[in-house]
Amino acid sequence: MEISFAFGGEHGRVLADVVANLDPLTVGKSEQDRGMPMCTATVEFSARGYRALLGWVQLVREPDASGPFVVDPFDLFEDSTAPFAWYGIQPVLFDAPSRRREGPVQWEAHSFLTIGPWDDDRRLVVPLAGFAWGYTQRSRTEDLRLSPMKLLGAAAWDGHRSYLTEKYPDWIFGGEEHLPGN
Repeated sequence: MEISFAFGGEHGRVLADVVANLDPLTVGKSEQDRGMPMCTATVEFSARGYRALLGWVQLVREPDASGPFVVDPFDLFEDSTAPFAWYGIQPVLFDAPSRRREGPVQWEAHSFLTIGPWDDDRRLVVPLAGFAWGYTQRSRTEDLRLSPMKLLGAAAWDGHRSYLTEKYPDWIFGGEEHLPGN
């Protein structure tokens, strides 16, 4: 999936892919994770230096589509007061979930590339691009199916803003005017 975005006169794109993890040991997972999904999203952005600082906010829900979305931080940063799972200059999103359960699972992630305004020292998070990805599995012994990736727009971001504001009260979660389609 390719998603183009623009901010402050600069242009960029996200290149995202979800595949079955056929070699889990090479990406730091165990053999039991073979066949689980693996998502990689890279960023190209014409901004440089501090202006190229971006963050990925990822929310997930499981075991089924009726549950709420919650922030999915990288384990090392689960107690962080920042909403980002990955942050840096043109950060790469990499995720390889391993949540096999006895019963059915419908795991879904909403991944948003975000930026903070350049000339403002407020902790403001502005979405630039978003996509959904995940998998379904009827039982632990049955093969799982990767869900088709979907472009996320303003409604998806807006649906997460109140939760994000409650979880991260020191941050402001900006509008969706920069998301594609707005």
